[in-house]
Amino acid sequence: MARTKQTPRGGYYPSPPWGLYYYMSDDLVPLPLSKVCVVASIKELGAQVKITQTYGNNSSFPIEAIYSFPIPAKAAVCSFVMIKQDGDRVIGKVEEKTEARETYEAAIAKGKQAALMDQETPDVFQLAVGNIPPQEEVKIELIYATVLSEDEENDSLRFLLPMHIGARYGTAPDSIANFTGPSFTSTDTPFLQILASIEAAAPIAKISSPSHPISTELGPDPELPNAKELSFSNYARISLSSESTLDKDFVLTVRSAGLDAPRCIAELHPIHPTVALALTLVPRFKLPDLAKQEFVFLIDRSGSMSGARIKAAKAALVVMLRSLPAKDSLFQIASFGNDCTKLWDDGSRPYNQATLEAATQHVDKMAANYGGTEIRAALQKCFEGRKTDRPTSVFVLTDGQAWDLEGVFAEVKGAVAAAPAQAYLRVFVLGIGNSASTAMCEGIARVGNGSCMMVGDQETSFTGKIARMLKAARAPLISNISVDWGVVAAVAEDQPKATDAPTDADEDDTFVMVDGEESGGATGKGKERQKTLNIFDETVDPVQLDSEPLPPPPPVVLAPPPQVQQSPFKIRTLSPGNRLNVYAILQGRTVPTTVTLTGMTEDGSEISLPISVTLSNLPNAPEAPPAIHALAARTIIQDLEDGQHNIASEDPHLLARTVKASIVRLGKTFSLSSSETSFVAVDDLESPASTSKRVRHPDVVQIPMTGNIIVTARRAC
Repeated sequence: MARTKQTPRGGYYPSPPWGLYYYMSDDLVPLPLSKVCVVASIKELGAQVKITQTYGNNSSFPIEAIYSFPIPAKAAVCSFVMIKQDGDRVIGKVEEKTEARETYEAAIAKGKQAALMDQETPDVFQLAVGNIPPQEEVKIELIYATVLSEDEENDSLRFLLPMHIGARYGTAPDSIANFTGPSFTSTDTPFLQILASIEAAAPIAKISSPSHPISTELGPDPELPNAKELSFSNYARISLSSESTLDKDFVLTVRSAGLDAPRCIAELHPIHPTVALALTLVPRFKLPDLAKQEFVFLIDRSGSMSGARIKAAKAALVVMLRSLPAKDSLFQIASFGNDCTKLWDDGSRPYNQATLEAATQHVDKMAANYGGTEIRAALQKCFEGRKTDRPTSVFVLTDGQAWDLEGVFAEVKGAVAAAPAQAYLRVFVLGIGNSASTAMCEGIARVGNGSCMMVGDQETSFTGKIARMLKAARAPLISNISVDWGVVAAVAEDQPKATDAPTDADEDDTFVMVDGEESGGATGKGKERQKTLNIFDETVDPVQLDSEPLPPPPPVVLAPPPQVQQSPFKIRTLSPGNRLNVYAILQGRTVPTTVTLTGMTEDGSEISLPISVTLSNLPNAPEAPPAIHALAARTIIQDLEDGQHNIASEDPHLLARTVKASIVRLGKTFSLSSSETSFVAVDDLESPASTSKRVRHPDVVQIPMTGNIIVTARRAC
């Protein structure tokens, strides 16, 4: 089985073999996975997840192996530990990406055991583990924080644990290797366990999993020191055990009264003089629908949508079509894969009984027979054909399984920015299917000023999610949305400006003229006989230019962090039924008592909602950074990556370096893996085995999480 960077199966990279393994003489050699343990702590609107995987090297020499694993796109990976067989914990630290790679390579060359974790895309991370000693086990422990999304019912939340990386169309990042041929299957049976504890502010009304059978225990964990003092109905624990890997993402839904109520939680950092705040609410208000609007439905009919996915997309589309406002609405249906076709080539049609029947008949005939997922070209075609006399809402129904995140986001951002003020554009996404790309689906909605809902292959009812998106699309824009974080900023800046960094003009480019007499020049006392110049020197190549390497650019010197760093950098959407999450990091230790959300409707009405601030006393995992700080810093980094900031420079290279420096500072300060920072863990002791037999032919693998599910009694990891 040879490595390839081609795009097999019509452009889709196949799902890679799971596990940790290496290549020896072109043979795929597995490292047996003996255990996978997932421990999740779900607290109201967020979760902290710890994943521990145990692998063994049963060869007679040290090896290096690489595997990839999925993480929700909204998650912040904030802790990374390599645990040796003797129990020693090698704590990973965050470094700039290139520096982390150099640190790792240097450690491996010296025979030290080391591990490196990189973010490849917002929802795919890759881990390299080097110099695993022969006949020994190694554990990799990851911790991430993530925010939960709205589910089908009111006051309900959805916790998603990705189990594998689905096949994706296009060219994968260079660092991700992909393979053709049959999938590798281990002869060793892995053991998987998922444990989750749930804490809610109000009694828990319902816990369920639409993806897997689970075992549920109500009440707080009896091992908690204050278990008897806690409200029994506000706590629960769930567990799932399996003797084989899972074939789909694990989904858990929780319903509890008041989950949509406005709240703002503050968190003091134990080391840095900062306060992180998380403001969240599900708006409940009613405004008149837009007077006129265009609705464009873009349906993914690529090969990856076959089976249950295209069936779910068709069912959702029918519900959407029957829910459009009857008055002065235009609509269009587009299908895409390798190509993009429209129901009506001459443009959107008025919404009436005749066009609805034609559209419904068209939907009934749909099949996933359009080949690859050329989503960027399809979006471009829809944007170019939209009406410019009214607002347009584009609904994308897709599994998002394509690698071209950067290109797709650029297309959406450009179209949204170019839309006229009175004919603005919003893009909504219904992500469909197990292993659907959260990075693609949520990213399109984020840069498109819309919202995203996710549904699994097994979910048969999702009208609530569709209703939320349609209600948001039909509501007029609320402008000038801002949050008063209750502090007075000495400098009203959200990010350091690029002009704070040195430019080439800052370099000392003065020079000194040397007197001819001192230098022994032609007019000086020390004049010597001049050398005769050979004007035909055969050793000189007349077409070869003398060149010296360019000096490195001066380092970017950032200004101190501003008083308030907020994400989203600019709040662009506030719509009924769709949760709004806003984060901030404040400099200093002062916790505000109240924050105020303000805005203005199209008719000039003002919005003002004061929200009391509650200081969080919930404990984090002792080895992980504070969860709210991690999520706040992660979303600020996302804004920087999206180009949402006030960093300004006429020099594009300086601008890019300043954005990178800002991301690196946030990653290092708050211990986060990102597009510009990586975790690296190095054991200071050299391995007793020689590194001369080091095998370094890495491959991509997914977290093993296929087969029958066996629910057993709860077991400690």
